[in-house]
Amino acid sequence: MLDIIKNKKVVLLFPGQASQYIKMGKKLYDSFDTYKQVFDKINDYIKQNLSDFIDVDLKELIENEENKDKLDLTKYSQVSIFSVSISSFYFLRDYLDWDNILTGAGHSLGEYTLLTVFQALDLFDAVYLVVKRGYFMYNYSKEGTMFALIYNFDNDSINQLNEIVKKFNAVIANFNSYSQLIVSCSINILEDLKDQIKREFKNIKIIPLKVSGAFHSPLVSQANELFKQEISKTNFNNPVKPVFISIDSNEYNDKDVIKNLMLNQMISSVNWINTIENIVKKYDDFIFLELLPNKILTNLINKGFKNINIPVYSLEDLLENVLVK
Repeated sequence: MLDIIKNKKVVLLFPGQASQYIKMGKKLYDSFDTYKQVFDKINDYIKQNLSDFIDVDLKELIENEENKDKLDLTKYSQVSIFSVSISSFYFLRDYLDWDNILTGAGHSLGEYTLLTVFQALDLFDAVYLVVKRGYFMYNYSKEGTMFALIYNFDNDSINQLNEIVKKFNAVIANFNSYSQLIVSCSINILEDLKDQIKREFKNIKIIPLKVSGAFHSPLVSQANELFKQEISKTNFNNPVKPVFISIDSNEYNDKDVIKNLMLNQMISSVNWINTIENIVKKYDDFIFLELLPNKILTNLINKGFKNINIPVYSLEDLLENVLVK
């Protein structure tokens, strides 16, 4: 089933928000006790300790078709994605030699999965933080929105876009790939900003995102200040192997440095382009492997990094047509 990654050096990738979908992880839940035990443990912990913030059963939320709109709400999607992702790692651990794992990177929310996998955060501390993160981002974000830009970017055009965005007091929230950038802005300047971008970049595609705020921007500063209090009182450990943090795209193994970076992660841009490029510069002869759910990061690398020839696999694809439906 996973022979294609056996004996390979691996860099793990952990997805963030927008990866959610109904029935994500269900095949693993129904087929493997390792996955089920971790997922159920998280679900029980939330019911016993965080029911004031999450008022649903995670399994019911994820598996019921009627919950699609609810699952897309950030207060539910973040903990759901984290739970599926970390549970999929525990499943994968039975098939992957830890010595072959070089490092890892997470996209936004995925950094909490990353830090849990590499033991910088205790599992339940991470669950607590992710629940609070989703709650604060949902309830305390100023009115704002986000949109994706699909275009054939290079470094010069990215810099050009950045200057335009700054003039509108907006930010490039996610530098996802050379074919996709995400902008966060206030709603009152949205149309003017989009018009300016269309004038400067011919044939650019603009896609509005269904989000409850302008994440990774100063417009979520109130949520970030509340969340910083939670991070400040959380114990961090040195990760068992160095990990890449996308705020500045560097690799770290010091708990205090990592904790300090995470204090402002919510209002900082996700520099995914530089993160992936820095991984490729440091390591060779490896594969990227994206954990559940979905394969968004796999697609970003395959479609938006023309000069990277590293094999990229998603656990989603590797498990397709293998597990029970």
